Amino acid sequence: MKNVKKTIMTISLAFLLISIIVPTFLIGDVKAVSTIEANYGLCNNNKWWRIQTDLITILFPASGKPMFLWWYKNDTSNVYVVKYKGLIEYMTLDYEYYRDAYEANALTVRERLMAKYAAAGTHRERIAQKIMEEYWKWILGFHPSFLPFSACSWNLTGPEEVTREDGVSYISFNFTLVNAPKPFDFADGNVVIRCRFYKTDATEDVYGLYTYTVKAGELKMDLVIQNWEWNIDKLNNLFEFLASYNLSVPKLRAGLALWVDLASIEIEDVQGVPVAAEEDANMFLPSVPENSTLAQIEPVEGNSTLSDIIAGNQRIQVRNRITSETVPLNVRARLRERFRLRFANESQTLAGFFDFVNTAVVINATNPEDKTVVDVTAAYKLAGNHMRLFIGYPYFGSNILEHDPSIGVEEVVPWLPAPIILILIGATVIIGVAVVAVKMRKKTINIVNVQ
Repeated sequence: MKNVKKTIMTISLAFLLISIIVPTFLIGDVKAVSTIEANYGLCNNNKWWRIQTDLITILFPASGKPMFLWWYKNDTSNVYVVKYKGLIEYMTLDYEYYRDAYEANALTVRERLMAKYAAAGTHRERIAQKIMEEYWKWILGFHPSFLPFSACSWNLTGPEEVTREDGVSYISFNFTLVNAPKPFDFADGNVVIRCRFYKTDATEDVYGLYTYTVKAGELKMDLVIQNWEWNIDKLNNLFEFLASYNLSVPKLRAGLALWVDLASIEIEDVQGVPVAAEEDANMFLPSVPENSTLAQIEPVEGNSTLSDIIAGNQRIQVRNRITSETVPLNVRARLRERFRLRFANESQTLAGFFDFVNTAVVINATNPEDKTVVDVTAAYKLAGNHMRLFIGYPYFGSNILEHDPSIGVEEVVPWLPAPIILILIGATVIIGVAVVAVKMRKKTINIVNVQ
């Protein structure tokens, strides 16, 4: 009797585990694609470019800020959006990752330094006086902490097809910031997003420092920033003053965050462009807000229907949620690994993803052969029905920073046919009922011929 019960329980548990695990394979199994045919051309009165394949369709503006819409095959019920919002300079006195309470504008810098160095101690009054003396200089000398890309003019070069000697083929195009608002004149020509839509699988080598694999159908981007003028550099005299009082001043005091919005919108016509995206692409900010919290909601975000994001192994509910503080993401599970954010609709994982390598490269501006790998941080805020993602780069002075985000889709293939899954689940239920009956009757039962 005991052996029969144990056997029944073992079989039941096995079937139960199978019925639970199998549906996860329906979500997570990615079909390998080595090559892909791609067509590209202008659409929507020559205002947008479209790259179209059997796997993925991508739209991006022919002029305007860098923004990408894409969907899986013909599934226009889920249109994914990634929009590059801008760059934010922030202090890293207490946290490595971006927090809006640490943005490097004059007022916030004063508040943070007062709280950290002038709130207590023997010399607090003298330190507070020195901070206030410097503060009046910062008001005149600082640029705003936030450079919104909607306030800039961009130039798109390409697209064009490229085939390398190793057989790797891709469609290449670049977004270059050509005219920033006056406080950010130094950014003109110095912020570039190099884009490559791969038609073949490829293993890319990053200056001999590390490699990564790109699948056919992925849109790979290289963010390049150089000649950034740091507000934090104008605090060097103050930091020397603080050090003279034997106060601990961090060596790395600032970072630069790339603000990226993740959203999902509806498309009215598969051959056209969503109205919200069209309005967004044509939107131009006439002035620059002093910090990112004053940035207005733009049409794409205002019309987003994004439900959930799976960041690494963490599911984040986005819909109808607003957070006041940024939340850090653990992107450093392994060095030089791509951290992936997947779009989801409640319990269903969708095909679209945005990811990035968890390290960046800093190139010495005077000696380009000198390259250093630096860690990348990430944090997010929820703002209704979209996610604000902040990818943080440590201070890189007058050097050149390069980083590697990507977008794409995962082609999901069922691991087992649906009828087999239903049979497994049904068998689990039947055996479970038999086990309950055994316990209730406390007598031997033949599960093959139950009376």
